[in-house]
Amino acid sequence: MPLRAERKMQVSDPSSSKLDVELSQSALLEVLSQALLEEIFNRLENASAIASASCVCRSFKEAGRRVRSARLICLNKYHEDARAGSGLHDAKAEASTSNAVAAQGAPEGQQQQAMSIGDDEGSSSGDEYSFLVFRDVVVDFVREKPHLQQLRIEIESRLQSKTVPVPERRRTDFWLSDPFHLMRWVPSVQATLQHLCIVDYGQQAIMRRTSILKILSQNCKVLKTLDLRNMFIDSSEVEDMPRMTSFTLRCVKVIGDTLQHINARMRNLTTLALLGVFGVTHGNLDFPSMKVLCLGLSTIAKDVSIDIPSLVKLQLKIMCPEKLTINAASLKFMAFNLEVKDAAKVEMKNLHNLQEVLYGASSFATLWSLVATNQMLSKLFLDIPCMALGEDGKWLGVLKNIPLALPTFKNLLLCQKLAVLNIGPGLWHAMEVNLEELSTVQNWPPFNRLIIHMIPQNLDACLAILQLLLKPTLNSLEMYIHINSPVSYEAIVSQVTDIVSYFGQGLVFRPQLWKKSLNFSCFSF
Repeated sequence: MPLRAERKMQVSDPSSSKLDVELSQSALLEVLSQALLEEIFNRLENASAIASASCVCRSFKEAGRRVRSARLICLNKYHEDARAGSGLHDAKAEASTSNAVAAQGAPEGQQQQAMSIGDDEGSSSGDEYSFLVFRDVVVDFVREKPHLQQLRIEIESRLQSKTVPVPERRRTDFWLSDPFHLMRWVPSVQATLQHLCIVDYGQQAIMRRTSILKILSQNCKVLKTLDLRNMFIDSSEVEDMPRMTSFTLRCVKVIGDTLQHINARMRNLTTLALLGVFGVTHGNLDFPSMKVLCLGLSTIAKDVSIDIPSLVKLQLKIMCPEKLTINAASLKFMAFNLEVKDAAKVEMKNLHNLQEVLYGASSFATLWSLVATNQMLSKLFLDIPCMALGEDGKWLGVLKNIPLALPTFKNLLLCQKLAVLNIGPGLWHAMEVNLEELSTVQNWPPFNRLIIHMIPQNLDACLAILQLLLKPTLNSLEMYIHINSPVSYEAIVSQVTDIVSYFGQGLVFRPQLWKKSLNFSCFSF
């Protein structure tokens, strides 16, 4: 029936208006194209929203089944509910929750008693001892989504930070990378899954070895990007993953040969990011097409070799290996954050095209070797890692036993194309401490943008340093003052404003507060 005629019927028969409105709404839902519905569902992403929307009508249920992107979040509430029911035997507890699955994928007759993922309310069924088993929810959800291409499963940060008593860990098991758990759902998406991120429960997962790479390499042949966090990964039996282009490990423990396994089995990677990775002992990386490499190794390796001619971006934030070799002729952007020990051997080959360098260390010998062969540098960040900040960003003081010797600034004169100089809070502190030595520097490169991150200790020293750095070539001064600085934001800004006024309108002064992280937006990282 045409919609116009249907509206006329509703007006001519007021007694059935409520029924007609319901029929009209249902008709509108039915005429929506399935493709449009699927696009809407894919934009929802959150599994709870997908589950709720799937209950509206048959076409919505089908669109929910065909969703291509989803995110499942394990809430702290699930752990609290599990603790409340922990007096039961494990088997009985799990049996009592077998019907307490999320609405997504559940038969229509069970949807009213099903529980929604990611919902802060109503996580307990009629049985006062039952509780939601998150891993069962993951399995039930994924099994009913045969078209999934992108999937993210994670433990929320509030639960992540909680300490779980050892006796409770078996009853409240959120080990997402458990091989047996993975084999319950991975095969159901093996033909479609292209992008996967799993943020595991670190307190349980970091002590238990997982063969997740073996399982994914055997099943998910079209997987392109993989992001794994908070795990202990055994990579020894990983098979070839030729479709993989991006691989990220964050806060992960690995076996010593992991770099070798990645290099051998994921040959087509263009991006590799290892952040806070423990256990690597050695590795020779020679990917043929890699563009971006981030090595964040938290234990000392014996020998690491990087021989990647195609590499464009390299970030090193590692405990310095005994031997480190870098050969990257196309490298343009480099972040170097490691202390080179006296006994260590660091060798850099064919690095002649650097445009941007972020350098954080107490020794500047490596920096000057880079400057000598890369005199076309346009952007440079310098810092000494001596400032301690808490997790909340609160300044805790100056670290002891960190040398505060100034770099030989006159070497920067080699960089006649240097346009941006960014000074970190540790180096700024060293400049305050060594003001007398700094005052002997007569010439600076003709940079036009100066960025300073500071935790100022002495107002007079800060003003004296600025008067040394401010030159006629400068047109932008960006100053980030830490919120917990001994010298107040107002005190230093008012004084600097007066100094800047002498340079006229050609110099723009932008003061701001900072707390946790530095501003690197001007760099290409």
